Amino acid sequence: MTRTINISLNVPETYEVEELTRQLTEYGERLIARRKPSAKPRRRPSHDFLRSFTLPKGTTSEQLIDEHLAEKYGI
Repeated sequence: MTRTINISLNVPETYEVEELTRQLTEYGERLIARRKPSAKPRRRPSHDFLRSFTLPKGTTSEQLIDEHLAEKYGI
């Protein structure tokens, strides 16, 4: 998207306005290209990391929940 920005600036009569406009445009483009994104991309756990979490054989998720509650809360 292109936007026009009006800037008040005292330009001497000997300075070429077209050249100054070109220079300011190039500088503005470099500033915009250099800008870092404000929002960091969300990182997802790697597939290999998640693969290491497995249920012990012969147990159900309900049994594991019950064991956890018993260990943590004595229920």
